[in-house]
Amino acid sequence: MAADRHSIAVEAFDALAAERELHLQPVVFVEPPQYATYTGMRSFVVFGESGSGKTALRLALMRQAMPPNAPPTHLVVHWQPDPVEGIKGSPAVRIFVRQALEICATTLLTTCAHYPRLFHDAPPTAQTFIHWFIQAYTGDDRPHLLAIIEEAMTAEEGMLLARRLITDPAAPVLYPDVAEQRVIALLTGTLQRMGMRGVWVMVDGFEPWLRSAASGLSDLLTAILSTLELFDLNGFAIKMFAPRSLEPVITGSWGAVKGRVDLFTLSWTPEHLTRITERHIAAKIGRPQATFGDLCAAEREVRAWLQRYGGSTPRGWLKLIRPLVDAFLASGASQPLSHAAWRAVWRTHPPRLFIDLTTDRVFIGDAEVSGLQPRPYRLLRYLYENRARRVPRSELYYCAYQGFAEEPRVHDDRGWEDPADWNNVLDNALLRLRRIIEPDPRHPIYILTDRGWGVKLENTQ
Repeated sequence: MAADRHSIAVEAFDALAAERELHLQPVVFVEPPQYATYTGMRSFVVFGESGSGKTALRLALMRQAMPPNAPPTHLVVHWQPDPVEGIKGSPAVRIFVRQALEICATTLLTTCAHYPRLFHDAPPTAQTFIHWFIQAYTGDDRPHLLAIIEEAMTAEEGMLLARRLITDPAAPVLYPDVAEQRVIALLTGTLQRMGMRGVWVMVDGFEPWLRSAASGLSDLLTAILSTLELFDLNGFAIKMFAPRSLEPVITGSWGAVKGRVDLFTLSWTPEHLTRITERHIAAKIGRPQATFGDLCAAEREVRAWLQRYGGSTPRGWLKLIRPLVDAFLASGASQPLSHAAWRAVWRTHPPRLFIDLTTDRVFIGDAEVSGLQPRPYRLLRYLYENRARRVPRSELYYCAYQGFAEEPRVHDDRGWEDPADWNNVLDNALLRLRRIIEPDPRHPIYILTDRGWGVKLENTQ
């Protein structure tokens, strides 16, 4: 138990990735809106930004379907796409279904090993199908799978059953070239006779393929989600967790158009994000029901800071609060940090400013900055493009504020103005810009003026 508490505390603000927080996730997970809808037998796609909690949601659904110390309510398989370049349409779907059935067979084998009574209490025809299905779809991996199960198992009954299902010859049930939909129908029917509700195929892990094989992934998803026969099978559901960039592809698939697949966007209210963040804090400092007020006396300012710069994802809020948690623990964790300590934390660990130069979108932390008019944006963009150096005031005025291609140097150059005429104009423009992006415009941390030298943009990404 103490080891579990230690693992939970270590994971709380470490990776900020649910797949690497297996001890932590059951403690900190907060059900998003529409959570009950996700638990049914409808196929769906949940879209979300990076860090929005897609994997945390998948893991929560898996925990619900596979409760500890109890037989599973569903056969839950986790499949990650493996697109094959050049294969589209029906051949791509057949590859997907084959991969899904192979994972189903492996998962069913380990489930029977862990809960042998599920198998032994099943009708004889169900046992015969399970035996055949496992051998038909595990192939050459059977000895390796058996070795893994024997290493992990301590119960003799489960090990003996796994060995029997792997090594004893299975009676033939279906022809080798039978349609995969027929196999799935028999599988789900068998599971229901064993007391389970069906199969959930959980699909995620799209991000690596977006970087290396985006077109092949798009073709695969379109083919899968346009194969309506897959979504008409009783007791079989595909549950996808996809990045927002795939939304146009998936929304246009025939399964989505025909309403066979439900589409959702994973979104959080500030109240949800507060609960998620405070649960992480409680796990890290070892205090159940901990709140922002336990960390810092400036609770109102901390909440405003998170809402302004944390964006709309759990990861954005957790990244932003992590330096404050570290400072609290470093102080001895005996009392909340003072207002002065809070100001020191956010000034030494400010959220980074980033500009997407292709879309002209400005971000501070994980939140997008709004309200920038063309001229203030030109100033900020010019400073960002030249963030490695101080930009002289005259260069900033002419090349950014006025938009000149080059700075006039002398009185006779085209566009030259007396500095006395434009100094206040530039100062006012910088003041307006600071009011938009600075936490405290009187004490800026992004747009810094070095008298006699120029202006420099700091704390950028």
